[in-house]
Amino acid sequence: MTAFTFLVVDDEPGIRRVLSRALTRIGHSVLLATTGEEACQVLESSRVDVVMMDLRMPSMSGQTLYHVIASRWPDLVGRVVVMSGDPEATDHESWLGLHDLPVLPKPFDIAQLVDLVTRFTESPRREANGPQR
Repeated sequence: MTAFTFLVVDDEPGIRRVLSRALTRIGHSVLLATTGEEACQVLESSRVDVVMMDLRMPSMSGQTLYHVIASRWPDLVGRVVVMSGDPEATDHESWLGLHDLPVLPKPFDIAQLVDLVTRFTESPRREANGPQR
């Protein structure tokens, strides 16, 4: 298995910690951001293969972050995972359907995470905000 670099964007420290540990244990690198603005700074300075982001964050929502990613790093569009405690909420459901994003529902278990990660890591490796390797 090829190691990927995941950017985990969530305002909850426990979620960041669990995802970081789980992804590291299965051989991947993890970068962390607390806000959408911080995620943009990470994307400016680091190579990232997959972004995992919460929908509800202070100051910049996951929806807004997704649109920023789509405009500044369009190759990342197919490599964004949404994490949500309520993906079927009216304000999220239609948006998620429109963008056809994979969802990791909160609370999640490690098996769900591994299944989702496997889908990304089985495809050819490329840095979505940088050149292919």
